[in-house]
Amino acid sequence: MDTNFPPNIHPTTYNFIAIAIALLLVDDLNANEQNSLGNWFLLLGQYLATNAAQQQLIESRIENNNININSKKNKSGQGPYDNTNKSNQNQRPEVEFLLDAVQKIARDLEDLKKQMEEKE
Repeated sequence: MDTNFPPNIHPTTYNFIAIAIALLLVDDLNANEQNSLGNWFLLLGQYLATNAAQQQLIESRIENNNININSKKNKSGQGPYDNTNKSNQNQRPEVEFLLDAVQKIARDLEDLKKQMEEKE
């Protein structure tokens, strides 16, 4: 199948196309036909969603990134989020960057406040 389907369309436009098609179908179908066709489309969508979910599960297991945060192993402190033996020092540059950014924002706000006071 072509990898460009469905096309890369803005989500709102993509949804609007579906609404437009539904509106076109409503006028030509009676209530029983609308109900039958609507349920068929729901089944189609549910099948696609279930198939995609199973495929994602298989791929995540192959890539070994399927983490169960509710497992007994994780809750006992043996899971991937256990930081007891890990140092936070490798995150220090990010923390310092954020602290510097907060200080810069505070200085900018003070400058704006002074400018506003001078205008009054």
